[in-house]
Amino acid sequence: MHIRRPSTAIFWLLGALACGRVWATDWEVSLDTRLVSADGEKSYLDGGMGILRYGSDRSGVQLGRARVAISQDLGQILVLKLDASAWGEHDKNPVDLTEAYFELRPYPRSGWRVRLKGGAFYAPISLENRTEGWESPYTLSSSALDSWVAEELRTIGLEAKVDWMGTRLGHDFDVGLAAAVFGWNEPAGVELATSGFNITDWQSSLFGRVGPYGAAPFGAVREYQQIDSHAGYYVGANLKYLDRLTVQALHYDNRADPTAENEITGVYAWKTKFDTAGLRFEDDSGWTAIVQWLGGETSVWPDDVGLLKWDFSTRYALLSKRLGRNTLSARYDNFDVTPSAPGSSGDQSGHAWTLAYRFELDKHWRLTLEWVNARSTQSNRAIFFGEAPFATQNQLQLAIRYAIGSR
Repeated sequence: MHIRRPSTAIFWLLGALACGRVWATDWEVSLDTRLVSADGEKSYLDGGMGILRYGSDRSGVQLGRARVAISQDLGQILVLKLDASAWGEHDKNPVDLTEAYFELRPYPRSGWRVRLKGGAFYAPISLENRTEGWESPYTLSSSALDSWVAEELRTIGLEAKVDWMGTRLGHDFDVGLAAAVFGWNEPAGVELATSGFNITDWQSSLFGRVGPYGAAPFGAVREYQQIDSHAGYYVGANLKYLDRLTVQALHYDNRADPTAENEITGVYAWKTKFDTAGLRFEDDSGWTAIVQWLGGETSVWPDDVGLLKWDFSTRYALLSKRLGRNTLSARYDNFDVTPSAPGSSGDQSGHAWTLAYRFELDKHWRLTLEWVNARSTQSNRAIFFGEAPFATQNQLQLAIRYAIGSR
């Protein structure tokens, strides 16, 4: 059966709110405004080849994110979660969902815990983006790894997690396994082949697009659509030692048919698969260290061109220190995208440094100062824009965030 739109898999879930008893609701509303100073080329979000969220044309006051989130209990073990945001980035929809799902949370038994999700949500990939709204407690901009996840990946399907909570049974570690079946994510990979890896805090929405409509040469991409009848999957595992060390790994494969085409839009499916592994260490004095790697391949096979394939990999290391209400963080990213035909489009290599200072004034107000320096070589700058392949970019942001909620 061919289902073309993720709305079919999401909005049937929302109808359940009209049935049965209404339970407690948790909610949060936040507004993040930015004062930006940036140099370098226009951002990929504005139709350019800059790998940061803002280019020199966007310096000044900007909307970072306006967000509304609801967590609605439906009984004692079922919850509905909705997360909607406005980014001010020429989005198709000014406000749109980034996540919308049910989660079933049966009570643990004999040290075992099961969690089931259905809807649209993030796969358990990120080690840094661990707070509400899939944000990082360390920096404004995500790593290149998580920036790509936020840009092109969303699980629209079913996920099951099983955890053995050994620490509750007198042991020093917990072990978890996760598996999911999903659809509606077959354009994933096209952005790696066109703009490559980016460093940003922007997240694509379920019914929106990546990039401005009609921008040459690539145009906007609607990421969450089904083009063939294949279901994708991922499997992952994690180990936690005394709430200090977390080690995790995951294999992801969307199982798309790279020859399949949406005959109405002309969009092809991209076969994308990858592996990722990493660890996070935390101690009682406020130190956090994270290292993570991701590598894989994406391919497409248009009738008039033939097989096109790109290998990609990225890795980062982050070090953070919490001092009361202050947090200082530094991260180094390295990334590359390599086409199967040397010298062809989408050949990228680069690295970036990120430094951030975050101050929690109280539970409502937060200030973050961040500087990003990115250096990258991208063949598409020369091929499509007639620019030098190498570019250096700097981005300085002061973010002021105000949030209110039920907690």
